[in-house]
Amino acid sequence: MSLLITITGAKSLGPNLWEARLPPQRVRQLGGSPTSVGQRSVFFLSDFIFSEKEKELTFEFDAITPINIGTSDKVIVLGSTVNEDQMPETPISSECLGKGDQEFLNLCEKELSADMFHTAKLLLTEVRRVSSGELKRGTKKNFSETPDNFWYVVVQNRIDQLQITVRGPVEHFAQISALELKDDRGNTRFKVKAEADIGEALKLILHAIRKPR
Repeated sequence: MSLLITITGAKSLGPNLWEARLPPQRVRQLGGSPTSVGQRSVFFLSDFIFSEKEKELTFEFDAITPINIGTSDKVIVLGSTVNEDQMPETPISSECLGKGDQEFLNLCEKELSADMFHTAKLLLTEVRRVSSGELKRGTKKNFSETPDNFWYVVVQNRIDQLQITVRGPVEHFAQISALELKDDRGNTRFKVKAEADIGEALKLILHAIRKPR
């Protein structure tokens, strides 16, 4: 029987997304092979119960996938599955996103279907909730994360998809996500084809290897 864990004081930030407090040493005890960058820790839950009244997240030890260990006790917790009916229409404003992020969304709106534009917007919004930075456009329909290019996205308008490459070999991500992974010159490539892929894509992006600061 797996160990049952409860986190108190969990603040809901949206469907399947919470902010809580857990010391870095406790996050480290959860196992896995997380990165260690920034202030916030990040982990995913494959199965859980959230009590809105008690502000508690309850889950089994086996349901945890640590993604990052931060330097503070601030933790971002994401459910590993995203319910399409619960995803909010999150507004994107100039105050929230940089010029490069907006350029990416403008291209997606122009080149992709309405459903895939919505998917791209939600994906980028969720990434920015836990990882600051800005996309920078390349010579074509590709964008790289700055200042650390740990993920890279190509807008594939002909097939109405996003192609994403994350830093690290396929083996680094093998147990992280259910999406199909392919080698990309020593890094890992995958596709985002629909809104249902957002949760799995987030796990991969946030598990990408970062450059030491």
